[in-house]
Amino acid sequence: MAEQNETIEAMPLIRKRKILGIIIPLINLPMFAISVYAAANNLMLGSSTNSFELFNSAAMIVSTILVGVVLPWWTPVYASSYMMEKTGFRIKRFLRRSLLIPFKNIARAEVYIREPGDISEEAEKYAKESSEKLRKTGFSFVDYTNSEANIVLLMTGRKIIMVSPAKPKSFLKSLKNKSPKLSGKVVELNAHGKSVQELE
Repeated sequence: MAEQNETIEAMPLIRKRKILGIIIPLINLPMFAISVYAAANNLMLGSSTNSFELFNSAAMIVSTILVGVVLPWWTPVYASSYMMEKTGFRIKRFLRRSLLIPFKNIARAEVYIREPGDISEEAEKYAKESSEKLRKTGFSFVDYTNSEANIVLLMTGRKIIMVSPAKPKSFLKSLKNKSPKLSGKVVELNAHGKSVQELE
């Protein structure tokens, strides 16, 4: 019997990202429509293609496209969904092409769990220094998280894919079952400091 795909429950998208995901199209779609109308109207009235009015409309069209499409593509303002498939871990997000990461390409996974409440300065410093160290060693980060509460770093090649499963420890266990040679750790951050457990 063929192995079934397993949907991985993701953390819900946090409020500030939801608001941004609504505001961006609400502002940009009307501006885009107005700019296109203005450009078409100027052309119909016989304006030169190098006129200031047409240039201004073209600049507004480009700007609204950049803000309305490129910004949401680049930043995680829309929810990501996750799935374990037979050969890899799949991530989907609106405006981005579905990403399949083969299990064999995931060299290491690091889990960072922020417990409810305030986080100690020591814990905050540890988390920041860990990410800065990875950046300085040449890793680039791609953010597919929905929340900062649970973050899993999947190291593949020179990229680190960031995801936020609702049950990060169970997710890590599932990854380990798919790829027994996987290394990793679980870091829990709280008001008292941090707890670090290496993956066996």
